[in-house]
Amino acid sequence: MKMKSETQALHLARVMQRHVQNPSYELALPLVMVPKKKLKKLSEGDLLLSGFDRLEFIMIDGDTICAEMKLNKVENSYKIEIDNIQKDTIKQYDSKKYEILKITFGSVQSKRVALGEMIDIAHIDLETVKLVLKEKTIAEGSLVMVDEEIAIEIKRVI
Repeated sequence: MKMKSETQALHLARVMQRHVQNPSYELALPLVMVPKKKLKKLSEGDLLLSGFDRLEFIMIDGDTICAEMKLNKVENSYKIEIDNIQKDTIKQYDSKKYEILKITFGSVQSKRVALGEMIDIAHIDLETVKLVLKEKTIAEGSLVMVDEEIAIEIKRVI
């Protein structure tokens, strides 16, 4: 039995979609500036205040912030929605007192980075984070609330 060329092309496209991964991005809290001396003294059980009173996200590709995102409940699960598209390079400031800290949840995949795009985060544990300084993981922790502010409780220093 012969397939029409259009049917063959559609079949090939479906087969390829199963094998081709969508682009992967890092899901993180907005970047925070932390005093260097606090990072040097970081230990298990410490609380690191984020300065945020609600959960917001950024999507990072390498050293570029691609989008700002917000959490939405869709039916019985949570998804994140791209709220703002941006292309900002993560700048390393030459400061004697502060470091830029990335608080990351892991990676997510998205076909498109477009306003309103919804990304499934069922595979992400939103309570567990890694603290990354200059592309090196320095600690692991979990999100907690302290006086109506999101904080990170340090579980392990690396």
